[in-house]
Amino acid sequence: MRRFLLMILVLASVQCAFGYDLRSLSDSLESYTGFQLSCIPRIRVTQVKSNKDQVYVYTNKVLSCLSLSPKELSRLRGKVSEWLLGHRNGKVSIYSDGFELGELITDRYRSRSSDSRYPIPNRTELGSGLGGQHLALWPSHGVYYNRDEDRWKLQRATMWTTVEDLYTTVYAEYVSQMFERAGAKVYWPRARYGKDAAAVEAGPSGYPRWAEGARYWLEYTGIPDSIWQPVTDKNDALKDSVRNDYLDDLRCRGLWVNWLSGGSVVNPEQPGLGIPISVCLALHTDGFSQPGDSVTIGTLAIYSRTDNNRQDHFPTGHDRLLNRDLADYVQTQIVADVQRKYEPNWKRRQLQNASYCESRYPVVPCMLLEILSHKQFADIRWGLEPAFRKDVSRAIYKGVGRWIHAQAGTEFVVQPLAVERMAVKRVKEEFVVTWSAGVDSLEASAEPEWYLVEVRENDGAWQSPVRVKIPKYSFRAREGVRYDIRVTAGNDGGTSEVSEVVSAYRGDKNKPTVMIVNAFRSVSGPKWIADSLNAGIAPFSAATPDGEDGIYIGEMWEYNRALDWVTDDDCGWGMSYRDCTGTREVGNTHDYPVQHGRVLQQMGYSFVSASSEALDSIAGDYGLVDVIVGKDGKEVVKRYEGSWPLLVSGAYLGSVPRATRIGSVLYMGKLYRIAMKPNGMRLCSPDATGFVPRKGERVPARYLDSGVPACVQTEKCLQWAFPLEACENFEELYRSAVETLMR
Repeated sequence: MRRFLLMILVLASVQCAFGYDLRSLSDSLESYTGFQLSCIPRIRVTQVKSNKDQVYVYTNKVLSCLSLSPKELSRLRGKVSEWLLGHRNGKVSIYSDGFELGELITDRYRSRSSDSRYPIPNRTELGSGLGGQHLALWPSHGVYYNRDEDRWKLQRATMWTTVEDLYTTVYAEYVSQMFERAGAKVYWPRARYGKDAAAVEAGPSGYPRWAEGARYWLEYTGIPDSIWQPVTDKNDALKDSVRNDYLDDLRCRGLWVNWLSGGSVVNPEQPGLGIPISVCLALHTDGFSQPGDSVTIGTLAIYSRTDNNRQDHFPTGHDRLLNRDLADYVQTQIVADVQRKYEPNWKRRQLQNASYCESRYPVVPCMLLEILSHKQFADIRWGLEPAFRKDVSRAIYKGVGRWIHAQAGTEFVVQPLAVERMAVKRVKEEFVVTWSAGVDSLEASAEPEWYLVEVRENDGAWQSPVRVKIPKYSFRAREGVRYDIRVTAGNDGGTSEVSEVVSAYRGDKNKPTVMIVNAFRSVSGPKWIADSLNAGIAPFSAATPDGEDGIYIGEMWEYNRALDWVTDDDCGWGMSYRDCTGTREVGNTHDYPVQHGRVLQQMGYSFVSASSEALDSIAGDYGLVDVIVGKDGKEVVKRYEGSWPLLVSGAYLGSVPRATRIGSVLYMGKLYRIAMKPNGMRLCSPDATGFVPRKGERVPARYLDSGVPACVQTEKCLQWAFPLEACENFEELYRSAVETLMR
């Protein structure tokens, strides 16, 4: 009791001497640093000590969650000195999470000495990209077997037509592709769709293997069972981890990384593969939320200061604070890019030291990233936009690349963006392909230095790429051969993703040539509705993925803002059906000229094609201009009206919204069906419109259920109010439409 009273008197005297009590100092620190904080606990000062002009301030973990530059920390110390000593010249040490804040300044602000940097494997192969690097990453959770409930289930709530378990697979795939295009090799503990041949097969859950947790994929691929079913107590083979697939799934990921990299860190008697893993990443989303439609939760980065054996150094002897550096590079890059390109109010959350399985188990540099909040309205509205997901993934790739090159002491060059404005035209006996470089407004180094042109003949294999320095390529146009062409940009940092595909064919010289215009440029998230009581994804609204993805699980059905999360099965506002879980969804595949061109080839018509961006106007003698609008707007059509017959189709060309529920169209005595739900075969169009015919327009097609015109025709124009590419029997419908205009 006497010791307790003495402590109180000492603290009171310290507070009185400084004229500040601990609560006031806490509030002052909170106010001064609050502009950097989001969704984290308040700062709390636990103790203050002094020795003349030397002051020691001890706080909880909050300040350690900031990434402070040396200048910012100097200003903070000066401010504390001013508050406690009455001047700014005192020597102030501020402690948080057991560290003096100066120890937590990351490599992003001041490079470490060469002997304290992480020894990057295969450094001589690195170049300006990621040559020679072996990188491990994974999307968050996955379908797992819950023994207590005796059922297979998703590990997170189904909200806003998606679920974290599947949503994060898109980021993981994008990041993996970017790493690979920079020269790295990438490893997943979960099945990777379109890389693992068995990914589309049904796993033990009945869902595709790519949708299942890592534990099942590692078992399927023959990884030792000590990895995917770890026993925490060797004396009890029926310990909880054996019976709990959820925990197995979390633990196995880091153990798998260690097994890949060396084996001895897992089991001295069980050799690993000896793959020198440089970095591993766990990609998640978070369930934190706050009131307000415009309030973003933002991006949280997690690292583990100590490993599963409470070691604070890697086996190499290097400090595990390097994990903090890695997390800081990635989080900073994401927040900066999102703020510049999408949402100025995007929040930077904690740079947090926490002991999670996925960040604690690996004995190589690792971080766990909570990209956004899957529960927060303002976050998920961005998160369902394909372009946002790709740019965030690019930021992750850039953050990792910059960290790796900081350790190597070398320059990192960002790979270029995809080329744009693709076009192919015929000049005498040649096809001439042109394009423009993609412009990256965020990265000065992402300039292309050369291009790779790939050509495919009649649906054969892509031929070996031809490298060119200028954005132009020509080749002989052989009669009777359809050519598909795509282009990749490259620089010292790697290559871009491939361009859209253009197509051309030299057919019957007695038949007119068709110009195919690809005006389907966009990818997009679903449309939203909101009022004071209800909000969510608009009915009959579907996203248009970039290529395809598997994040859609079913329609949203709970719009009531007042309903909060109770359980994952009763998650309130945003709750969605799950009937499409594990289904791949086709969106804008960027190769629709090929699909149209195949039919024209069969009909004997010569054709060329171009991106709408590449055409200010159409010049040439064409028997038909075929404009693929897809799910873009109607304004593109007016650009191509002229003296030639015009075939145009797209979801928003009509003025009658949601003109059909069942997608059945009666045209020239035949019934055609369009896809109304996301699927893995073709574009879907639940938002197909209908026409109100104007004077002089005939109606050759109507929706079967509503009777609303699905198509209108004049002498030189045939317009469809849905994308022809959504039709189950596209070839037959497209052929009929072409024949109508070519008569």
